[in-house]
Amino acid sequence: KVFLAVSTCGNMTTAARRLGLTQSAVSQSIRQLEDDLGSVLFDRAKRPLKLTAAGTILQRHAAPLVEDAATLATVVRQAGASKVDELRVGIIDSAASTLGPSLIRSLLGQTERLSFRSGLAHDQSEGLLNRNLDLIISSDTMDDVDGLDRYLILTEPFVLLLPDKLGATNEAPDLKALAGAHSLIRFSARSQIGAQIERHLRRLGVKAPRLLEVDATDSLMAMVRAGLGWAIATPLCLLQARSLIGSMRVVPFPAQGFVRQLHLFARSGEYGDLPQRVADLACEVLKRECLPELRKLVPWLRTQFAIGPAAR
Repeated sequence: KVFLAVSTCGNMTTAARRLGLTQSAVSQSIRQLEDDLGSVLFDRAKRPLKLTAAGTILQRHAAPLVEDAATLATVVRQAGASKVDELRVGIIDSAASTLGPSLIRSLLGQTERLSFRSGLAHDQSEGLLNRNLDLIISSDTMDDVDGLDRYLILTEPFVLLLPDKLGATNEAPDLKALAGAHSLIRFSARSQIGAQIERHLRRLGVKAPRLLEVDATDSLMAMVRAGLGWAIATPLCLLQARSLIGSMRVVPFPAQGFVRQLHLFARSGEYGDLPQRVADLACEVLKRECLPELRKLVPWLRTQFAIGPAAR
């Protein structure tokens, strides 16, 4: 594991920081490994460190070995215990405050120790791949990543948020005319939802000046409510900042089929049927708590908010 961290970072100090070890401990581990194998693994004359031929071969075989060792330890622990020893869950910000509390409450009885982290989709995905998180609920599709179990829990449409002065009716406005005449308040392009919206606007040929950009849903909705512009969001975003939905109109996105999906992801084979059970719990919370609230806020969303694998 230490060798893989150094080969990825190209620097022992950075690898030590990532592993929570001292630089000297990392250096000693690499020396011991080289002594055991009778081969030099790094060309220390290069900066960043470069793998030797022996190091390249070891890197090719080491990752599956480390992965298998971690998986085996988890499976053995679970076989001898009624509860998971530790579970680290990550949920994207737009779902954390709506879905998170009830889901975490349900999981407390199934784990000895539970930690919860909210944040951007990119951070959640990185946490899962770096083994800092065990389960994540994310809008990142992670299509290019192997070795993951995926459970679809939600498909939701994008909607337009218009201040009262622009949203006199429930009809969707002409998107190009709207973008040309009024400011689009954007989610940050470094967020998954912001990047997805930008890609779709480009596909539609909609050009909106980049004037206002925010990280948080409540800030975005507060700006729309204040009449500073219009925005694109999803129903879960509305629930996250439901207290701000007054003085604005929620209307359908003009182009059909523009949706966001949330999946639960776990590393394959590490937690038995727990990921499936957590995905089922998430769907139950969405049906029991989120869907009724959405129907009150935006009645026309009734048929467009699909929960669970049936949403495929």
